[in-house]
Amino acid sequence: RKSVQKDVQAQVAQKLTQLDLSTTSVIVLEDSQWPAGVLGLVAGQIAQETGRPTILLSTEERTQDTTPTPYSPLPTPLLARGSARSVNSVDLYQLVKKQAHLLNSFGGHPFAAGLSLLPENIPLFTDAINQQLRQTLGGTTLTPTVQADLTVTVADLGKELFLELKLLEPCGMGNPVPKLLIQNCWFENSRHRNQQDWKGKKVQYIKTDFNIRDDSTNSPFPGIWWGHYKDELPLGRCDCIAELDYNNFNKRYEIRLIAVRSAVNSEAIDCVSTQIILDWRNQDYSELINQHSALLMVDCPTSWDDLRGWLRRCLYNNQQLAIAWSKPSHQPPRQIWLTLVGIAKYLSRTNQLVTRFQLLEKLGIRDQTLFWGIEALKYLGFTVTRQDRDLQISWNSSTNSENIGEAAVERFLAAIREEQFQQNYFAEVPLSTIIAIANQPA
Repeated sequence: RKSVQKDVQAQVAQKLTQLDLSTTSVIVLEDSQWPAGVLGLVAGQIAQETGRPTILLSTEERTQDTTPTPYSPLPTPLLARGSARSVNSVDLYQLVKKQAHLLNSFGGHPFAAGLSLLPENIPLFTDAINQQLRQTLGGTTLTPTVQADLTVTVADLGKELFLELKLLEPCGMGNPVPKLLIQNCWFENSRHRNQQDWKGKKVQYIKTDFNIRDDSTNSPFPGIWWGHYKDELPLGRCDCIAELDYNNFNKRYEIRLIAVRSAVNSEAIDCVSTQIILDWRNQDYSELINQHSALLMVDCPTSWDDLRGWLRRCLYNNQQLAIAWSKPSHQPPRQIWLTLVGIAKYLSRTNQLVTRFQLLEKLGIRDQTLFWGIEALKYLGFTVTRQDRDLQISWNSSTNSENIGEAAVERFLAAIREEQFQQNYFAEVPLSTIIAIANQPA
């Protein structure tokens, strides 16, 4: 059962990448292949990790009560059945109950519920329950709240602790799996890969394997992080919350990472000098590459945090960093806006899809700046929707007021100007300044 639960949890995590959590208050996901028996457990995990009530549904055939006869009614339709789990003190029962007109059945309590509905009602149910919770919350933002039950060290992890925690079973909504806080630790030998199904074919969800260490022992301890890439692990010392588990397939004890953050009192990047940073900016570095094994940074940063991230990676790998960006040749902000509008008109007319990467490459801007551009398009009458990993842009005749639209465009232009200013700054700032800032605490 644990293997099935992990598979479903990884598939749910993949579906979450297609949601905009900034505009989602209640997560509602459906898949015809999910076994109903593990949906409650997975929904509870996702609710904790995202800070949002989660409802997972599986579509199944409704059984006939009697043997069909020539006078039998039409075959009963499919039903989506599932489980819901709450978080952040949201009364899930009342939330679901107010959508009873869309449901075939439901029951539960403030922290958990079971429900069934027609598959064609799922979009209406999703929109309605999200709107209802947004109205209830007002301006409050839901955030993940993961609380630890026990502080341990890496040396504590293993069979003895596992057997002690097993005495607390069975675990469920009233008795959740114990969460372990590991402080001032770090990760090594991290690697991620696509998982495979039982036929050996790769499927589109990710698992990261790693070793974790701290000062309590010289022996690393293995762990996994479902739905995340290795690059999402912090470099340097950090604090994490995890669950201790036994992997029957690999015959080992391991932790399942739940949440991680850089340690509050982690050390600043120190010992950064001209021996660590190679300044290849605004020059042809093709011949220099063959003479060094340095990590090459060719994209001009827009913040000191961008640069610190690269420096941490180099210090972690005991490697030099070659800053090799050149002063960008920027287009005027107004021209970038006109290009975006032109692309939107072409895509809406031809009904073609586009990826965010294609837009970023064409416009020469960063992801956050593109967000404001897409917001501005909406005020011109364009509708931008997500189709899997692509964006679909269509024309919508209903537009907002002209004043609001102009303000949205100006916000996009201001974001472009700020990004271009930062890139010009980092193209010319003295290396001594970079070293001085890098040695300061983040």
